[in-house]
Amino acid sequence: MNSKQQLRKLYLSKRMELSPEEYQSGNDKLLGHFEKIDLEGIKCIHLFLPMLERREPDTFLIISWLKQNYPAIRLAFSKSDFATTSMQHFLDDEHLEIDSNDFGIPEPIAGTIIDVTEIDMVIVPLLAFDKQGYRVGYGKGFYDRFMAQCKPGTQFIGLSFFEPVDTIEDSNEYDVRLHKCLTTQTLWAFS
Repeated sequence: MNSKQQLRKLYLSKRMELSPEEYQSGNDKLLGHFEKIDLEGIKCIHLFLPMLERREPDTFLIISWLKQNYPAIRLAFSKSDFATTSMQHFLDDEHLEIDSNDFGIPEPIAGTIIDVTEIDMVIVPLLAFDKQGYRVGYGKGFYDRFMAQCKPGTQFIGLSFFEPVDTIEDSNEYDVRLHKCLTTQTLWAFS
């Protein structure tokens, strides 16, 4: 069985079993694949801020690379509202302040809020994904709701240390598919 609940448990465990060397090497490989993505026409990229102690992909490497190589691309990060299961999006500018919330998630606490329609690409957190481009997150639906609000043409790109499963059996109409997913081995593209 490949239910979201089973995959969530399995891949959380697999991620925590990565040695420090495997984790660092995996992050370096993800960055190497990201560097090959065509960013033509991209003006604003939304990235999740990683919970490094939970061995999430280290997006700080991508953020640093983007700032160095594409300084004109604006970066944005989100703050989750657990009462409404919605997100606000903040620009990475001189007004941005970041702190960890009660769940240990680094997120903006002050800054310049932007509208979701300004975002051209979303780097999406996930625990597992399948060969159709569906993903398993932490189970609250924040990113599916956020991605459903994005303008047509916004690119959704996942990051995973592991290759996909064949299918997530309980995907549903509220699940938003990825366009691409980077793994340590390759870049998966979904039509």
